[in-house]
Amino acid sequence: MKKNKAFLELEGQPLVERSLNVLHAVFAEVLISSNNPELYDKYDVPIIQDESLNRGPLEGLYQGLKAATYDEVFFVACDMPFLEANLIRLLAKWAPEYDIVVPRLQSGTHPLHAFYNRRCLPAIKRSIETGRLKVGDLCQTCSVKYVEETELQAFGDLSRVFCNVNTPNEWSAIVKG
Repeated sequence: MKKNKAFLELEGQPLVERSLNVLHAVFAEVLISSNNPELYDKYDVPIIQDESLNRGPLEGLYQGLKAATYDEVFFVACDMPFLEANLIRLLAKWAPEYDIVVPRLQSGTHPLHAFYNRRCLPAIKRSIETGRLKVGDLCQTCSVKYVEETELQAFGDLSRVFCNVNTPNEWSAIVKG
């Protein structure tokens, strides 16, 4: 995108603000994972930085789990403009029982719209140490609840709820509605 996706504006509001509004409505604690904390100063939430750079979202997940007050933590990418609070609440009901609770649609799983338990910390550390940096790979070593598309259909157009922005063309399509 050649631009920080968190600050793309939709309906006059940066994506980070859209996400924070939903997350604050659901959770008592909200953290931001970023290696540029100065960009988020005005949001009055703790900013968690990576201890080691170039490890991608898995490092952010690891540091976020270590920093969080709670055992079950919801992680979401900054480029998902249509978060649904009640869908997140539904996923939360399984969070105490599983290491990971992740939506699985026909289009694939969504490990950056999922709950992770602190019990994952050793598995994440091993993955980082061995260079396996894909967040989705954790599902092979942790207990996972896949929440299937059929369980999520009450939340409307799931392709919209789970859409994220990776290219200018995708962003253009979102803005046009």
